[in-house]
Amino acid sequence: MDAHELLGLAPGANAHDIKRSFRRLAMLWHPDRNPDPHALEHFKALRAAYESLLDGLASASTDDAAPDADDERDEEPAAPRGADRRQDLTLTVEAAFFGGERTVELESDGECRACAGSGEEALRHTRLCASCHGTGRAPGRHGLAPCRHCAGRGYLTKQACPSCHGSGRRRTLRPVIVRLPAGMLDGEELRVAGAADPAPELAPGDLVLRIRLAPHELYRLDGRNLVLERPVSALRLLTGGELAIPLPDGVRALRLEPGTATARTLRVAGAGFPGRDGQAAGDLIVHLEPRLPEAPDEAMRSLLEELDALAAANHSRHLPDVALWEARWLREEPEEP
Repeated sequence: MDAHELLGLAPGANAHDIKRSFRRLAMLWHPDRNPDPHALEHFKALRAAYESLLDGLASASTDDAAPDADDERDEEPAAPRGADRRQDLTLTVEAAFFGGERTVELESDGECRACAGSGEEALRHTRLCASCHGTGRAPGRHGLAPCRHCAGRGYLTKQACPSCHGSGRRRTLRPVIVRLPAGMLDGEELRVAGAADPAPELAPGDLVLRIRLAPHELYRLDGRNLVLERPVSALRLLTGGELAIPLPDGVRALRLEPGTATARTLRVAGAGFPGRDGQAAGDLIVHLEPRLPEAPDEAMRSLLEELDALAAANHSRHLPDVALWEARWLREEPEEP
C-alpha cells in the first residue's frame, strides 16, 4: 500500500499534515491501546510510511529545516513497549533513611527450561505401566478399555518432568538492582526504567515500586518528622544536662535544660527524615517520659533522704503543692465553722 494511502493523505501533503495524521492513527493502532493481534505490525507499517514521507520531503526541499510552531507542538508517540510491572517494596526505617543500592527479586511464571514447556521427560528405557501392569487395558464403564496412562501400549516412554512436576511451567526469580534515593516515605513510588518483564518483540516496560515502611520498635514517622519516645530519670529532668538520643545515623547528644520532673518534648529542626525532591528535611521530635528510681539501696535511700530534707526546708519554693496542702490540712488548731 502507498505511504500516502496508508496514512490517509492526499499526494503532496506537507510535513504538518503527515505528523498530524500519523499521530492520530498511531494512537489508534498502538499495541498498548489496541488489543488486535495485528496491531503491532500495522503500527510498524504506519511508522515506516511516516518516516519515508518525511525523508522524501527533506530530500526534496529544505523548507522543513525550520518547522513552524504547530509542528514543534506535535509530539511523536513513544515507541511501543511492554506493560509496566507494579510491586510493593518493604523497607525498614533505616533503609529508607539512608537509601542506596538494593537488589529486588522479581518472581515470574515462565516456561520450564528442562522440558521446554511440555511437562514431560523422555525415559532412557521403557518402563512397565504401573496402572495397567503392562496389559494395556484397564477397567472402564463398559468393561475393559485402553489404559489412559500408557495409551494402551502397556509401557511408558515418558514421565512427568521432575523440574516442573508435569506442569510445563516454573516459577523463577530475576534479580534487579535498584538505586533508592534517601528519604523515601511510605506510599511513594520509584520507577526503574526498562526493568519490567521482557515482552516478545517489544522493549520491556518499567518496574514501578511502591514503598512500604515496616513498623519500627523505636521510630515512627509523622510526614518527614522522626518521632520517638525516650524514658528519662526524673532527677535528670530536674537537673538538666546532656541526653543521648539514638538516630538511624548514630547517637546524638541533645541539651536538656533544667526544669520540672514532668513529661516534655524536645524538637530539633531538620534532624529528622532526609528531604527529597526539593522538600526540606523533617524535624526530630523526642517525647521524654519521666521515671523515678526503683528499689533504692541503702546508699541511694540516704541520698534521697538528704534531698527530701533539703526540699522540705523550703517547701514553698521546691514543693509548692505540698506546702499548700500542709498549710491547709496540718494546722495545729482546726478552723472554726
